[in-house]
Amino acid sequence: MSAVDATTGPETRLDLPPAAPSAGRALGHILILAIPFALGAAVTSVLNLGKIALLSRVADTGALTALSLLQPAFVLILAVMEGLAITNQVFSARSRKAWPRRGVLRASRRLSMVGLIVLTGIAALSYLARYLIPADAVGLMQIVELLPGFVLSLTLFTVFDIYFGAMRGQGKILLGLLPFAGLVAIDLAVTYVLVADYGLGFEAVLLGNLAGAGAMLPVIIWLLHREVKDGADSPDEPFRIRLRQLQIGVGLPVFSSLVVGFVSAAVAFPLLARLGQDVVASFFVVLRYRIAFMIPAIAIGSAIAILVNQAAEEGEGRTRLRYLVIGVPVMLLLYVGATLALPHWSFMLDLLVPAEASALRGATQGMLELLLVTFFLVAGGAMLQVILEQLGRGGQVLAITVLTEFGTCAALVWVTTEGATVGRISQVLIGFAALSFGLLTLQFLLLLRKMRSADAV
Repeated sequence: MSAVDATTGPETRLDLPPAAPSAGRALGHILILAIPFALGAAVTSVLNLGKIALLSRVADTGALTALSLLQPAFVLILAVMEGLAITNQVFSARSRKAWPRRGVLRASRRLSMVGLIVLTGIAALSYLARYLIPADAVGLMQIVELLPGFVLSLTLFTVFDIYFGAMRGQGKILLGLLPFAGLVAIDLAVTYVLVADYGLGFEAVLLGNLAGAGAMLPVIIWLLHREVKDGADSPDEPFRIRLRQLQIGVGLPVFSSLVVGFVSAAVAFPLLARLGQDVVASFFVVLRYRIAFMIPAIAIGSAIAILVNQAAEEGEGRTRLRYLVIGVPVMLLLYVGATLALPHWSFMLDLLVPAEASALRGATQGMLELLLVTFFLVAGGAMLQVILEQLGRGGQVLAITVLTEFGTCAALVWVTTEGATVGRISQVLIGFAALSFGLLTLQFLLLLRKMRSADAV
């Protein structure tokens, strides 16, 4: 589950006291609300890290390298997937009371069709692209040859995620997690059997993608149908207007903010691939590890934003400020401690990359040491981003994201001309992660000042 996914969850309500809560109580509210979001994102992380752990235990790590090279394409697919899923989530949330509830089924079918058309189009374009690439561009040709099958293998997962978004919008996060957990279990089991017993590599990833989503898609469709079948149906014209407005006002911004990351990934991964197979694979492992490390930060940011918005609706200015001035610094300090403890969590690396794969393990250990500080910078920045987007500063966040991502790309291209090394690339990534965190912190402080001024009037 992505950052944006967590921020647009169902409008969970808590009975807040009329007076500003104590520090302990404010933190308790934040953590209680964050748990469901974190669980959903954790299931996704288990799927991603589980595949890395399986592929790293194969004698030939070519499949892991292939998956690493496809990371930019995965970001693009994720942008499409989450743009549609979040649109459906918001449509579903508003259909709980304000709109005819049965319209959620129509929205899910319509958005699923859009997703299938878009992904099929991407697969077709990538298939045709092989005829336009020079024969000597070996690395790019490898990516293009793998891409059509990879995209098509994620079509059923995209439809599943759209229906899962509808379940979240209905407030049934934990119920929706049951088929999601089943999807992960089947996906990993199929991948493991094909890797361990049949010696398959990247093909096992594709078949696992299809098997898990294919088995659980009918289950989540049935669960959603059971939730909304007794509701009123939506008239055609209002339905089309509402869905189109959400696609433009919600789905398009979500897609845009995620697809920006496609640009820098498209530059970084091929550049690292030039330095060796183990280098690019180790960067991929550390990147996925960092995403898992971010999960609590994203969930906490979402919880803080929801509580602040609820307090604002109830006219509790002191309460909303308390969630921000207590929750954010405390959570950032906790992340500082967790980041410093990461080098001592060697069991996590043991799970992801076995000691027997000595070259990959050594490269991953070295990459983790180089990029350790980014675990705090990126996680803390993600929490601030979630809060700022929910509290009316989405435009500023998008501007910061575009600035830092394209700055990263420009710096990486410059490093290439000067002679790229792992150390230099790491310095670029650390520098722009620090810049992004600093700019987001500045926006957060400006938000606090604006709130204090408004409360003082």
